[in-house]
Amino acid sequence: MDLLLLFPPLTEATLFPYLSLPYLAGHVRRFGYSAHQVDLSIELVHRLLDGPALTREAQAVDEAQDLPTWYRAVVADAAVEHLGEMRDFVLAKDPAPRLGPVRAVRLARQAAQLMLRDSALSHVWDDFDSLDRAVLRLSASQVDSLDFATRKLHGLLTEALDESEPRAVGLSVAFFSQLAPALLIARWIRRRYPDLPICLGGQQVMLRHDELAAMTSVRTTVDALCFTAGEEPLERWLAHLAGKAPRSEVPGMRWLSPAEVTAPGRMPTLRFKDLGAPDYGGLKVRSYLNDTVVLSMVSCVGCFWGRCIFCSYGNRSLERGAYQQASPRQLADTVRRIVESTGIDFVTVVDENTNLRLLARAMRLVRESGLHVRFNTRNRLEPILLDPAFCQELAELGCEGMAVGYEGVTQRLLDRLDKGVDAADFQVILDNLAAADIRVNLSIMGGLLDETEEEAEESIRFLERNREKFAVDAFELMVVEPGTRLVADPQSFGVVLDRSDAFADNRELNYLGGRVGRRHTVVGGLERPDMLKRLKYGMRRISAAGAGAAAGAGAGAGAGQAEAAAQFPVEPTALHPHPWIRCAPARLAPQGSGGSGGGSFLLADPVREQVYALPKDHVTRSAAPGGPLVATSARGRSLLGKLAAADGGVLCDEPLPARRPSR
Repeated sequence: MDLLLLFPPLTEATLFPYLSLPYLAGHVRRFGYSAHQVDLSIELVHRLLDGPALTREAQAVDEAQDLPTWYRAVVADAAVEHLGEMRDFVLAKDPAPRLGPVRAVRLARQAAQLMLRDSALSHVWDDFDSLDRAVLRLSASQVDSLDFATRKLHGLLTEALDESEPRAVGLSVAFFSQLAPALLIARWIRRRYPDLPICLGGQQVMLRHDELAAMTSVRTTVDALCFTAGEEPLERWLAHLAGKAPRSEVPGMRWLSPAEVTAPGRMPTLRFKDLGAPDYGGLKVRSYLNDTVVLSMVSCVGCFWGRCIFCSYGNRSLERGAYQQASPRQLADTVRRIVESTGIDFVTVVDENTNLRLLARAMRLVRESGLHVRFNTRNRLEPILLDPAFCQELAELGCEGMAVGYEGVTQRLLDRLDKGVDAADFQVILDNLAAADIRVNLSIMGGLLDETEEEAEESIRFLERNREKFAVDAFELMVVEPGTRLVADPQSFGVVLDRSDAFADNRELNYLGGRVGRRHTVVGGLERPDMLKRLKYGMRRISAAGAGAAAGAGAGAGAGQAEAAAQFPVEPTALHPHPWIRCAPARLAPQGSGGSGGGSFLLADPVREQVYALPKDHVTRSAAPGGPLVATSARGRSLLGKLAAADGGVLCDEPLPARRPSR
């Protein structure tokens, strides 16, 4: 192969392939180069669903002396019991008759995370120096001495190199959590092939190429850092390596060696309107951690608003000519090519902020061509959504969901953040989207400058009142990322940046720390521990308000609350827990808690990531392994109904014999 393109672990981009590889592969292939693309992040997840390794983890079930150890063993035990069905669904989307699609994906995600526990790949870093030293140490270690997940990654890389025999390697580093694994991969490649050209690109390289160029693990390993969009630089780099162009014609690159680092070169001239559709050829598009099969696309480069002060991606669009969007015809053609090449008719438009009018025009063209495509979007709560007819049209064109950032309903703060939306519109928009049956997924941000207690309370109450109209993707505190207006002019927003090199992240809230930036304080605002405390308080309230809605959302995988109510007009007396539910040993159960003199017993659900405490005075366990739970009071019957609504088991009018042995 002319090029091996790699997407390193670890990321949460496991619902569908991240777009960087398909766009890069498609571009260089159209210029006649051969390219092999491998998503090492999802491939590693597949390898972590390992029966023998999970069995070893499950052996702690009987001996565990604390609840966290026991719970981890329960996850492994449930994964081993359902391993075949779980793997068959994740890898090939074969039917999952016992678990169902949603549960199979949930359990697979839990099992993979368990196998990453304490791995070098899942470490959260405090600064570039510690990251650099760790990469140098790990890359010099014998493979057999590495942890389980890191050894699996080395094996996957070896297979990719053997299969492709590349003339060059490109690594796309979109998330900060990928940096250390990407550098480790690069050094493994360099050890095996001392002269093989290696290039790093992606969002993290765009934001941090100065810091990366100063790291020993980078400067002694990587030939080039691509600090711009990668399509034109990558194609020109391949032309240079083939002797068809001088290095001076390669845009968007910084050239590295142990002795020197070049300054950034010229910018690319390729425009988005001239870019073809993503090419998914070679990727296992049906093997992602999603209960449906989805692919992604973009309608633009940058953000047409671009002014939110905390957005490193959008703020790049403020430079004249930086924002570029496709025409409706180009978007319609891209959708058509994706469907024709893969057979998948569900796409997610993963722009930072989709131009909904533009997308609607494109999807009308798609519909006129005879294709019926479902799609999701990412956007603000735009004024156009105040029009119920437009929302209904989006739904009729195939829109099923919107991912939206939520920074509260305080207009003073939204204006300081330069969000460009009107909080007074939010209620009508949520109502319109709910009426059109378009699902809203919110990413909720706290730690917003000098937000007061009263303002935070108002924003939480708005969410509590509307809890049935949205799901929650993530909670996070605002992070001051490089490349943002916050970094360029902190004083204008009452922000004081820390002078140290230590990272700021969301390790208490987000996967592997989430976004990474500079530490800061806010004049007149809370210190970070108090910001975190306030956000967690809001999280608990929003979660409590959504308990009923969440149970209904799980009904597709099991008995929902409405279904249970219809089947049992009177509260039932017994519940059969699902086979993956486990009861904790008595030594781990709380005594006398919850106002119950008889104490409680614990049930763990490794699919929904929950542990429930049931009072013995109101609910009893069958003595037989795998037996039902029996209510002995009105409160007990209510608790069993709530447990069934949370997909904890199947309700019955009276206790039935035990159906299976259980640990």
